[in-house]
Amino acid sequence: MFMSKPTEGKRPSAAPAKPRNRVLPPLDPKAFSLEGYMADDKTRVFSFNGRKLVSVLGREDFPGERIFKLPTKVVESANRQALTAALLPCRLGYFPRAKGQKVSRANGDWAFTLLYCLDGVGTLDLSQGTHRITRGTIALLRPFEFHAYAADPGDPWSYYWIHFNGTVAQQYYDVLTTGGKNTCIAVQSDLRFVETFEKILGIYHAGQAYKDLVQASSAMHQLLGDLFGQVCRRPAVQESTATRIERTLTMMRKNLRAHVSIHELAAGTGMSHAYFTQQFRKHTGQSPRIFFNRQKIAKACEYLAETDAKVESIAHLVGFEDPFYFCRLFKRITQRTPTMYRQSFRKTSAAAGEPDPRHE
Repeated sequence: MFMSKPTEGKRPSAAPAKPRNRVLPPLDPKAFSLEGYMADDKTRVFSFNGRKLVSVLGREDFPGERIFKLPTKVVESANRQALTAALLPCRLGYFPRAKGQKVSRANGDWAFTLLYCLDGVGTLDLSQGTHRITRGTIALLRPFEFHAYAADPGDPWSYYWIHFNGTVAQQYYDVLTTGGKNTCIAVQSDLRFVETFEKILGIYHAGQAYKDLVQASSAMHQLLGDLFGQVCRRPAVQESTATRIERTLTMMRKNLRAHVSIHELAAGTGMSHAYFTQQFRKHTGQSPRIFFNRQKIAKACEYLAETDAKVESIAHLVGFEDPFYFCRLFKRITQRTPTMYRQSFRKTSAAAGEPDPRHE
């Protein structure tokens, strides 16, 4: 299950090797202090409990990317609440085909970092050597330790990334990496990882109130718990193609608000984009994109019938940022505009003497 040891590489002069079993001081929520700012368009600086940490960044503007970063004051407040102080995702995102992307942190980040490669190739430099990151690899990085990672020029990776911390983060790191011996972990392609990343992104984009932070914390526990299950699991019989397609259908239906691309869905099943699309069409009679859009429009019909929500709000609820595109797609599938559908449904229900679902 674990990947082989990294190839030996030249140790960066700015980052002397540190003992593997070095224990991080426990996180003290009461003394938690965090400030962050961009020194320039390529340099992000954090001051964590008075300690300065610098990240040198490459590109962060990839078509289809998704990024969310909790404001530092929200992170500080969350670390004074027991539930969210235990484990909290602070910054996360998804970079598709991240050509030219590079990150270098001479003294590490203030939080733990998790990278999940969906496709392509990346390289990860640590004090102990260099790792080649490929599809299905998860890398876990500790705070305050040198690391640098970059996309392969010829086959740039698509990957999710998340920075998290909390009073139990070190324990998760220890059990998942066997005390730091296995920084990179090979996992079976699993849509649950994609689903959980998207769930956290969706929670934070909806709001950052305390209830949202608790939900994000719970999802982070789930993500690390699922990863632990893979680490502990003996090699299993490969799932059939039909089973993987069925799991994809379930994931789609449960995440209609998500902005998940077909490329991500294919990578989550361990299939190539072309083979996934072929098998999906064979299984459902529709392409993945058409199926997903029809599921979204069907859910939108429910919202139109059962609520007074504005069309723009409903578009966002089913994963469309552009309400005009949503309206065009809705009409293409139903032959009516959203407003016409709502009016028609209510006239039909009233004529049949059915109760108004809004008042049940």
